[in-house]
Amino acid sequence: MKRMGKRKLLHSLVVMMMVFAVVQAPVFAEDAANADAAESKPAVITAEQVEQALARGVPGEEKTIRLTVQADEDADQIVVRMNGEHILAISDDNPRNLLVFETPLGEFAKIPNGQVLRRLAEEQELAVGEIWFELSIAKPDANEAEHILQAAKEQGMVPLTDPIAIEMGLWANEELLDEESLVGYYTHWLPAEPVIDWEFSSGMMYYPESGQFEPLGMASSIRDGRRMLTAMIFGSGYYFIIKNEKTFSDVPDDAPYRQAVHRLAAQRVIEGTGNGTFRPDRLLTRAEAAAMYTRFFVMVEEGDADLAAEVFEDVEADDWFASYAGAMYRYEYLKEGRFNPNGHVTADEIYKAFLSGYVEYLFSFIGERIETGGPYVTRAEAALIFDQMARAYDLSAERTQQRSLQG
Repeated sequence: MKRMGKRKLLHSLVVMMMVFAVVQAPVFAEDAANADAAESKPAVITAEQVEQALARGVPGEEKTIRLTVQADEDADQIVVRMNGEHILAISDDNPRNLLVFETPLGEFAKIPNGQVLRRLAEEQELAVGEIWFELSIAKPDANEAEHILQAAKEQGMVPLTDPIAIEMGLWANEELLDEESLVGYYTHWLPAEPVIDWEFSSGMMYYPESGQFEPLGMASSIRDGRRMLTAMIFGSGYYFIIKNEKTFSDVPDDAPYRQAVHRLAAQRVIEGTGNGTFRPDRLLTRAEAAAMYTRFFVMVEEGDADLAAEVFEDVEADDWFASYAGAMYRYEYLKEGRFNPNGHVTADEIYKAFLSGYVEYLFSFIGERIETGGPYVTRAEAALIFDQMARAYDLSAERTQQRSLQG
């Protein structure tokens, strides 16, 4: 089975990031050489720096370890490398330790998950010390930036910030072992004004290889007169903030589901039913549920429509929902036979699809499930449930931001 959409890939490291840090351990990473070589020579974290950072806190207690990467303030790219043994040293001290790289291009935080690293080393038949974590934060050149912004505009999105390229991966012997399953948190600052209207705005990750956009969990707060933004980053791509103000004539301002509908429309999870309507009271169909779920997790790939036509006797490749049904089958949510696109969906079925392990842990911080008025959910109720799950990811970014500040 191929991997789940990036937003779904939360290992135990994400769960661990929900715990607040109590100790800050600042230390300086090695200079990336000089300004002229900053783009080609990475800042390499040394064993001595890790030892110094750990020594600043109580052994075994969770702590935030800040590594200040020295680079020119006008640098267009920052590259940081860290050996697997040093990652294990931090993880083995306490599996909830938070590692923060401070750079002129923003901060990047992650849990150095030793369990995942050991498993990867075993699978690849490598020593942990042969594996390196590498992070790159860069400003795209003018042509790249123009391409990204144009792609967003073609999808109806208005970029609010310049894109920033974030790449992270685990390497060994100059071979990339893994990037898609890596999760981190990128923090940057904007002026406090103008205010970002999050009902119609979202953090987005753009993946140029597939041309897909993925909504991100976001935290926003005002600190020292500036807006502090933290985004939950999956794998490698281009991150930026967009506005996508899409409204529906049958979603009134006083509707309890208004914000949920608008947020999901901004994130391109829902598209409405045509003619500028949403039809909130209509029961959600299985085809619509599949569309929402696969858009939420960016699951659809080329060939999914043809796959659906092969495995479902009631689906044709040119049906509007075929690619969504195919993606659900490919990820083993559905079995071959009948898809029943016009059938209806219960709240339990939606929650069951979402709540598995790590996502359920995040959800536990939100509260009770959405109450529904009948055995099957309406489109408005489905929007409330999907928005509730999106807020779980926002909460993860928020807690990481708070932890970083407290550290």
